[in-house]
Amino acid sequence: MKRLIVVLALAASTCCFADYRAKVVLENGANLPSPLLFTAPPAGHDLAPCRILDSFGNGEVRYVVPFIPQYRGPDPGPDDKCQITIWLKGYQKQTVMLHDGAVIVLKQAGGDPEGSSVSAASLDVPKNAAKAFDKGIEAVADGKLPDAQKAFEKAVEFYPGYAKAWSHLGEVLALESKPADAADAWQHALKADPKYIRPYLQLMRLDVTENKMDDAVALADRAMQLNPVEFPGIYYYDAVANYQLKRLDAAEKIAREAIDLDKSHDFPHAEAILGGVLADKGDLRGAVEHFNRYVQLYPKAPDVPAIQQRIADLEHRLEQAN
Repeated sequence: MKRLIVVLALAASTCCFADYRAKVVLENGANLPSPLLFTAPPAGHDLAPCRILDSFGNGEVRYVVPFIPQYRGPDPGPDDKCQITIWLKGYQKQTVMLHDGAVIVLKQAGGDPEGSSVSAASLDVPKNAAKAFDKGIEAVADGKLPDAQKAFEKAVEFYPGYAKAWSHLGEVLALESKPADAADAWQHALKADPKYIRPYLQLMRLDVTENKMDDAVALADRAMQLNPVEFPGIYYYDAVANYQLKRLDAAEKIAREAIDLDKSHDFPHAEAILGGVLADKGDLRGAVEHFNRYVQLYPKAPDVPAIQQRIADLEHRLEQAN
C-alpha cells in the first residue's frame, strides 16, 4: 500500500453553502465592549477558513463554509466546520473551529497569546506599512485576494523587513495558485526575521506538497531550534517527511509529539501517519489503535475507506497470530 501522505493545495475560487450560527461570549459574562474582528486562521490548519456574514452585539455570529475545490482538508465537502481567528480588544486572540451552535469563550488578555509567533522585526513598523498590512488582512477576510495581494505588496515595499507581511503575502499567493511566488515571499520573511516561526511552517507545507521531503526536514531542523510548540503543524509535516524518507524512528517520535501538541486536532492525519509508521515497524495493535483514532476524529475524510480496509487487514493478521 502506498505510504500515507496528505497534500494540501489551496485555491482561490470559493462557493458557499448554507449559513450557520455560533456565539462568542466573554469569560467574565460581560457584554461585548466593541465589535469583533475576524481574520483568516494562521497557516497550517486543515479546515477551510470561515466566511463571516454578520456578527451582532450579543456575540452571535452568522457564517458560511467556503467550498474550495482543490483544498484537500479532512472533509472538503459542505459542512458546518471551519476555522477563524477572533480578535477583541482586551481579550486574547483565539483561532477556533466553528460549528453550528458553537459557543466560543474569549479569555481576558494576560501574557503574550502569540508567543514565539510574533516577529520582532514587525514590532516597530512604519505607519504606512502597518496601514497597508491592515488593509490586506481586511481584504483576506472579505475573500478579495487580488486586493489583499496588492496591500501586502505595498506593506513590504514600505518596509522590506516586515516579516509578518511577507508571510501573509505568501499565503495569498498560494491561494492564488502561485506556489513559486509564495515560496519567494516566505523566504523573504525568513530573511527578514529568522526567528519568526510561521514561514517555516508555510515552506514545509509547500515542500511536502511538492514531494521535497529532504528540504522539509532541513527546515524542520532549523525551526525546532526555536521550540515551536505553538505550531504543531511543523511537527506534523516533519513526521510526514521523515516517514516518506523511511526514517521510521524519527517519524514515530515526531508524530507522537505532533499529536500531543495538537490539542484542537487541527492535524488529525498525524494519527494516520503514526498508524502507518507502527504498521511498518510491526506494531500491529498500535497501528490499529491510531488508525481507529484517525477515523473517529474525521469519519468523513476521503481516505477513510482505505484506512478502514487497512484496519481490517491488520486485525486479520492479529487474529492469525493468536
